[in-house]
Amino acid sequence: MTNDETIDNQSSYKRPAASSESVTWWHWHRRLYNWVIHWADTPHAQAALFLLAFSESSFFPVPPDVLLAAMSLGIPRRWLRFALLCSLASVLGGCFGYIIGMFLWAGVGNLFHNYVPGFSRDMVVFTSGQQMQGLIDRKCVEAQLLFEPTPKVQKTPIYPIVLSTRDGQSQSIDEKMVKEVKINPFTTVGALYVKYDWEIVAIAGFTPIPYKVITVTAGVFKIDFLVFFIASALSRSARFFLVAGLLGWKGEKIRPFVEKYFNWLSLAFAVLLIGGFLVVKWLH
Repeated sequence: MTNDETIDNQSSYKRPAASSESVTWWHWHRRLYNWVIHWADTPHAQAALFLLAFSESSFFPVPPDVLLAAMSLGIPRRWLRFALLCSLASVLGGCFGYIIGMFLWAGVGNLFHNYVPGFSRDMVVFTSGQQMQGLIDRKCVEAQLLFEPTPKVQKTPIYPIVLSTRDGQSQSIDEKMVKEVKINPFTTVGALYVKYDWEIVAIAGFTPIPYKVITVTAGVFKIDFLVFFIASALSRSARFFLVAGLLGWKGEKIRPFVEKYFNWLSLAFAVLLIGGFLVVKWLH
């Protein structure tokens, strides 16, 4: 057995001890988080990281950063391998999400709208108190991307609203009938794609914006695949290499800094990334 193998056997993907407090059964997201991060202490950590990064790009709710961070802290000298593995899996998963949206949406759309976070239907609350769920036509939503300081979306309904209900019927709704409109992420992203394409993919790929909503909707609304792929590859790789690199370099000492200022780091990188794309576009 080589010295390198001996070191690997003595090392494990150690993480800070999980809280011993029991998690009530309805706190499903926290339980899922604990289940994900426990893989860092198993021999299957790298396979789990690949599968997590792949699935999170299309339907799974827990981001791979939590497992990537634990693994990079456990074996700092392998942070580059972990970041590369995570980036590759995430981009491939994003392509799978794009395929779902482009080719399979007619068959699986309702499944996503019913069960996958981020894809829930919009809701219109009428002045009478009646509520109606459905999907608002994206052309009936004015969406503007803002930075305050992290990316956020300002969304305004454009009347009359065209709402497609669960049974496939469309209804035109005037403003005087409406008390409140709740526009959910799926429709919001669709409205953003009217103005933007690669910018949304790049920002979501690096920031805490749910990436799976972006990948699937990119296919649904037929965003150019090459643009989608390049923006995904650059932004996802930058995110995971930043997280793994910082933790692999400084370990636990820098973890509080990353957790506290990750949104600011995301914003700075997103501005640089978009600026770089605009320069290239201007030069051509």
